[in-house]
Amino acid sequence: VVFRLRSEDGDEGYPGTVDVSVVYTAGVQRVKGKEVRVLGIEYEVKLVEGEEVEETVVNVTNHSYFNLSGLPTIEGTEVTLCTSSYLPVDAGGIPTTSSTSAFPSVTANKPFTLGLTDPDIDDCFIVDPSLASSIPLDTRSSPLTKLVSSYHPATKIHLEVLSTEPAFQFYTGKYIDVPEIAEEGGRGKVEARGARSGFCVEPSRYVNAVNVEEWRGQVVLKKGEVYGSRVVYKGWSDE
Repeated sequence: VVFRLRSEDGDEGYPGTVDVSVVYTAGVQRVKGKEVRVLGIEYEVKLVEGEEVEETVVNVTNHSYFNLSGLPTIEGTEVTLCTSSYLPVDAGGIPTTSSTSAFPSVTANKPFTLGLTDPDIDDCFIVDPSLASSIPLDTRSSPLTKLVSSYHPATKIHLEVLSTEPAFQFYTGKYIDVPEIAEEGGRGKVEARGARSGFCVEPSRYVNAVNVEEWRGQVVLKKGEVYGSRVVYKGWSDE
């Protein structure tokens, strides 16, 4: 399935008109006798010709929430991140430096468990800080990296997130506050969602890249160029 959007000059305060396409592919793989469901997302963005604007800023991602427990919160979910390197931020969520630090409660490739309130994470993790200045504008030809693995022992459901992107925002849902949606047209109601009812993995470029000279090439799109990226979600159950 292909979705297309034209974002006009000035939309959300950004210069230039861009055409965005998002391709969704779904399939099933057999891995060690298990049925693994796979969802792929491919992004492509181009700056429209024929306008005075010569460049703009692009950083697209998917903000889906996941809950593997089937319960009101993500408590008990076991999570493994591919990196502990992250960008420290100020009170407004803007990185305070162009250098990465090690996230206090995360060890790369070592699982940790999400509790009812901790750890509280809403940060941009960097896959490989040494590549910061060499990230291409179109990463689709780059290999997929497993960014996050997650599992819930009660449901035995696994979720993996892979991407060609150099960074990802990991969010444990502290500020989720979605009211119940009442029954409409006989379809039943949607239950309310509160704090930590889901977690997000948002593959992307570095937060604030446009304001850091050595990162600007990740997000500045000029006429005639193409911005692109890929994300793959894999889900399966042990039962």
